Amino acid sequence: MKRIVIASLSILALLTPNVVNAQHHPTTISKNKTKKIDIVVGNEDARHDSVANPYDVLIENRPVDPDFATPHFAIIDKEQRFYLSLGASVKAVAAYDWGNPYNSPTDFKPADFFPATPGNEQSLQMSMKSSSITFNVVGMPKNKYRIGLFTALSFNGGLGNEYYVKCDHAYIRCMGLTLGYTSSVYDDKSADAYLIDGNGAGASGGHSNMTFNWQRNITPSLRLGAGIELPKMSFTQWEYNDPIGKGQMVNQRVPSIPFYVQYAWNEVGHVRLSSVLHTMTYRDYVENRNRSLLGYGLKFTSNYRFGDAVGYLMAQTGKGIAKYFKDNDGFCLDLVPDADNPGQLKPTSSWGGLCALQYNYTPKMFSTVMYGFMRNYVDRYEGGTIDFGQHMKYEHYATVNFIWRASSFIDMGVEYNFGFKKNFANESIHNNRVAAMVKVGF
Repeated sequence: MKRIVIASLSILALLTPNVVNAQHHPTTISKNKTKKIDIVVGNEDARHDSVANPYDVLIENRPVDPDFATPHFAIIDKEQRFYLSLGASVKAVAAYDWGNPYNSPTDFKPADFFPATPGNEQSLQMSMKSSSITFNVVGMPKNKYRIGLFTALSFNGGLGNEYYVKCDHAYIRCMGLTLGYTSSVYDDKSADAYLIDGNGAGASGGHSNMTFNWQRNITPSLRLGAGIELPKMSFTQWEYNDPIGKGQMVNQRVPSIPFYVQYAWNEVGHVRLSSVLHTMTYRDYVENRNRSLLGYGLKFTSNYRFGDAVGYLMAQTGKGIAKYFKDNDGFCLDLVPDADNPGQLKPTSSWGGLCALQYNYTPKMFSTVMYGFMRNYVDRYEGGTIDFGQHMKYEHYATVNFIWRASSFIDMGVEYNFGFKKNFANESIHNNRVAAMVKVGF
């Protein structure tokens, strides 16, 4: 199966016409109207190249993500054999919580809320952990076999206020093929609004993974993508009273398969339909055999510009794909014990979505209002490693912000976040946050 998928992707990459991959985020477009590199070291004439404009080539090689600064600096050799752009972003965030404070100044995740202990109903936090460094290199930019390399490192690798380097992206690209560690093909970050909160609505996607994929524009409007990705899963096991500590997690052996079709009518307006197939293998210790179950996900994403506003929309549903919902990731919800069949597990179902509206007061000032909702369906069970009642039943997420682009290098803003969750024991919890940000990037 894996060999067939790899061969198919390779053939598609060779046969597909070389159409420009025009996929951008609205905030990226607004940051640089000229679409020119500000500072070029080496061959300055390349800045005006109509065939391989350095700005377009470097933008195309990086992930579609509203948090990345647009390229301002590049090193280009005399023969234009490579473009090298080094980027850095320093992001300072201060957050004040009240209600049940969440212990992360950079993220606001309702699924992870816990009741505040007496006297700790408010909290002030500050952090620079969302700062990052990027390396963007494109070799043979005028050749149809151009090769792109991209690496992004942040400082979010530690707990609390510990600053450890973490790899967010590291991949190779050539002729529409991508190999490496980056955002899943199932995710559509061009449909994510710009927020100070690094987590966002819980129903959205945004996880990185090892992937080998093909993504390309078949026509200027039609874009297709498909790939194979490292299978990841997190499930609640039966609780075995065994001295050797039997567990049901076994090595996964079938890759996840995401794919999508997208139609775009301009640089920022598009609709995308995505799907993912996710095979999960576990150990049944009652019958002493491995079992496999198939999970799936379906997602609709879009953004649309009308006048001075941009709308964002996302809706998804699935079974056994908790990993692909931001606020289900890591909460053991891909599979749970099957109450009718001891030793066996069953997939859970989830659905959710978000809608957001960004209004641009001026080219340098805008606000975004967002609402998100997510719902899980878990059949009752007893005897699991996590109590049934502790699983999240649903959550609400709402935010509003004001962002000022003081220059193409500097962003400042304030944001209000509200989160609410209820578990299957009918216990609810909420939290409020006001966050402020100063971000300098190039």
